[in-house]
Amino acid sequence: MPDPAPAPGLLQRCALGLWFCAIAALGLLRYAMRYLRDGEHAGDAVMWLWLVGSLVVGAIGVRLVYRALKSPSPPPRD
Repeated sequence: MPDPAPAPGLLQRCALGLWFCAIAALGLLRYAMRYLRDGEHAGDAVMWLWLVGSLVVGAIGVRLVYRALKSPSPPPRD
């Protein structure tokens, strides 16, 4: 009989949330680059989309990471 597979580690449980946080960080970087380049057009619709979209994706990522950290690790698989 083969050995049971180990339970998924913390990094595996948080992977999707960390991915969402990284995408949000890239979006915020894109917003900052556009803001620094075109400071007089701070109310541009494209800039608002980058900012709001990044904040929403970041909030989803933080929620997923928090949920993965809060949940107990599952038992090893058979």
